[in-house]
Amino acid sequence: MAATRITRAPLRTLVAAAAVALAVTTTLQPTAHASVSATPTKTAGLSGEAVFDLAVLDSGRVILGGRFTGVGAFPRSNLGALLPSGKADPAFAPSTNGDVRAVAASEDGTRVFIGGTFTEVNGQPRQNLAALDAVTGALITDWQADTVGADPTVRSLDVHGDRLYVGGRFDGIDGTAKQKLAAVGVTSGNTLAWNTWTNGNVAEVRVSPDGQTVWVGGAFSKIRGMARAYFGGIDATTGYPNAFSRDSWGGVVITVGTSPDGGTVYVATENNHLFAYDWAASKELWRTRMSGNVQAIAASPTEIYIGGHFSSFADYKVKRPSLASVVASTGAPTSWDTKATGLLGGGWSLVIDGSTLHVGGQFTRFDGVQQRLYARFAGTPTP
Repeated sequence: MAATRITRAPLRTLVAAAAVALAVTTTLQPTAHASVSATPTKTAGLSGEAVFDLAVLDSGRVILGGRFTGVGAFPRSNLGALLPSGKADPAFAPSTNGDVRAVAASEDGTRVFIGGTFTEVNGQPRQNLAALDAVTGALITDWQADTVGADPTVRSLDVHGDRLYVGGRFDGIDGTAKQKLAAVGVTSGNTLAWNTWTNGNVAEVRVSPDGQTVWVGGAFSKIRGMARAYFGGIDATTGYPNAFSRDSWGGVVITVGTSPDGGTVYVATENNHLFAYDWAASKELWRTRMSGNVQAIAASPTEIYIGGHFSSFADYKVKRPSLASVVASTGAPTSWDTKATGLLGGGWSLVIDGSTLHVGGQFTRFDGVQQRLYARFAGTPTP
């Protein structure tokens, strides 16, 4: 699920259930659309199972986290980096003793935050959350915000200003009794005053472009005691949920994205649906059903890129293994098709950075050409 992701754009309303039902029974052709290339730019590949998250720094370097043993020719334990050229970064060599599920960078690009299911970073004790020097990967020793609980894990991270938002499954963080959702100081590592909570695990945390709203998705039914079915927006200052509320149809939320102007939110659920909402009006704009779960979202104003362990658009009868894109105004598939192959998990993280789409996952080839676990696609993600 990604840190440093750009996922935004307003949409028009579909004609409700009758039109959706018609789309389900009608095979439609993909929409021709200006997209990034369907062929990845050649870069160093990875050895191992998966890249679960990534962050792109202003320098053009890419920080990768997951479950892997090497980047290019360099041995790496679940963390690594690529230079702007696409070659493996020989200087960035941290390690963890467990999966890295979330990666985020400070706004000044000097620090990288990692979350997951580890208890050591660079041989030092750290419980599922740590801060690293963005250039060397050295552990920042005076920053510590360990999580505790029964089988704790950090699933998602996002940064705005001096606040690092943390979501996952935990009962405490930095010595405080904060469950499943918290804000931590980027420079201090101390838990910040943010009086909010959920009654179930958090899978995704995404901050709106203006920094005023924190969108969260997961397996909860309430935010701060108010009914919110698996997804909701929280005031970044007060901790109170905003007025947006969706029904429970679709089930547990897996991943979340927002439009560049913040007016639209995108939500993927465990029953293989991708939704678009005008959140200020509490209005569903469209929904698209895939053959498997969507695990990552990145959007330009005109096109929404998705990654997951799907093989096709279920309603449109259009094959798209692991990676796809849809028209932002309708949710209909575009003609972009990378022909990805690999492990079932497919795509796990997407980041649009300038004219490049960065992808992490469990793929091994695109149209038969090897590119393992990480790929970048150049072109026009914002036509």
